[in-house]
Amino acid sequence: MYEELDRKLNRETGFKYPTIDSQRQARLLQLAPGRTSLKPIYTLKVVDLEDMRGTHYKALSYTWGKVDGRDDVREIRIDGQPFFIRRNLFDFFAEAVSRDEYGLFFIDAICINQLDHRERQCQVQEMARIYRNASEVIAWLGLPDPAEVDNVQALSQVTNNPHGHCATWTSSQWEGFRYISYHKIWSRIWIVQEVLLASSMTVWCGSCTFPLTLLGGISGREQGPETKFALNGRPNSVMSAASRLRSPAQNITGHRLRHVLQPLKDHTAQGTSVGTMEEMMANLRKRSEKIVTYQSQVPDLLQVLRKFGKLDCSDPRDKLYGLLGLLDERTRAKVQPDYTKPVSYAYYQALKIGLQELYGERRGVIYPDQWEGTVDSYLGYYCDARDAFGMEDGESLSILRRVLDELDFQSWARDAVFEMETQQQFVWRDAEIGVYPDFKELLKLAGRREEVGEGWLFEFHSKQRRVVGNL
Repeated sequence: MYEELDRKLNRETGFKYPTIDSQRQARLLQLAPGRTSLKPIYTLKVVDLEDMRGTHYKALSYTWGKVDGRDDVREIRIDGQPFFIRRNLFDFFAEAVSRDEYGLFFIDAICINQLDHRERQCQVQEMARIYRNASEVIAWLGLPDPAEVDNVQALSQVTNNPHGHCATWTSSQWEGFRYISYHKIWSRIWIVQEVLLASSMTVWCGSCTFPLTLLGGISGREQGPETKFALNGRPNSVMSAASRLRSPAQNITGHRLRHVLQPLKDHTAQGTSVGTMEEMMANLRKRSEKIVTYQSQVPDLLQVLRKFGKLDCSDPRDKLYGLLGLLDERTRAKVQPDYTKPVSYAYYQALKIGLQELYGERRGVIYPDQWEGTVDSYLGYYCDARDAFGMEDGESLSILRRVLDELDFQSWARDAVFEMETQQQFVWRDAEIGVYPDFKELLKLAGRREEVGEGWLFEFHSKQRRVVGNL
């Protein structure tokens, strides 16, 4: 009932935003000291998107929080007008003021007119640019639970490569680490691109500040999900045990942070240097390498939907739109964010684009020459997309049939059969050649339906079964 109370109040008061061209401009919130320390001055500034790189501003990553009643909404004044925000954001402003953290901020709940669907659609496509160009991204965890205050404060004493000294942590520090790592902020779909795109990010929990590296750890090679069938024949993606053991924070930050060895010495010069035995031995004892961290980004829709598709969002359509900033330009150009259309439209886009990507990366549907050893699969991706958007089997299969029809899957299958038959004529081809089993299973799954004896739908599935039978 009260979920959208803040928006309702802003609509009723008729808050007037500075006008922007939502495809070329964005708003930033100017936070300035007021006459009293408790009441800062809030002003909205319009900035051209092309100028964001040269603008010093901070972007906020946070949870909006639910509104259970009027007590969860606070009033501030922006440009002299009343504006209603939720308690968690109000707490952030209070903390920023106490730290003297003034300046320009990008905060989506304020800087984007949430009542204007067209503006939201345009601005969503610019989130990558906004977060990538921010001088700093602040992950605001809110005020710690009263029972966790001492633990969080104890953890804040950990500095300088915390993972190297975690063996000496106290039980209170470990409890603080657990609290931070499993905080609900890491279950947001939007946090993914905010973390992965940030050039610099810090974590605020009340008055305590933590480096992102505290939560990242070392990310090793990940084992992809397995596709398994239930007794009723329904396919599902099942994550490995190791994946399920990672904390929500590490699942995201570990994807951004990679630890590699960087040489500290020129080994060629080291091998040709001259000097006394004592000098040479002293040189050998010096460290030759150090561990450095670099940023890693997830390249495509297949990976991000598999890994992050089950994270939370208030609008299921953001399972696609909230990941746009991570996609390469060609893939991003195919996505058309539209908050006026149902969730099924976002699912349709994600399924079609993902299957196209997978087909392109495998360069076909036969093995062993194409993309051996991949953890991605046609059937697995269908399961990932279906579960991410919470689609019912009937509707998801209907959309799958539409996508396969639009992608002309029958020609994929015919081409695969022809290539198999052609290649097997060459005697030097002693390796087994076949159609990817997961592709065959996907076609079989799309053919599952209640029997209808007439009409184009029956004809479509009859043709489909014949094609699958030839593979």
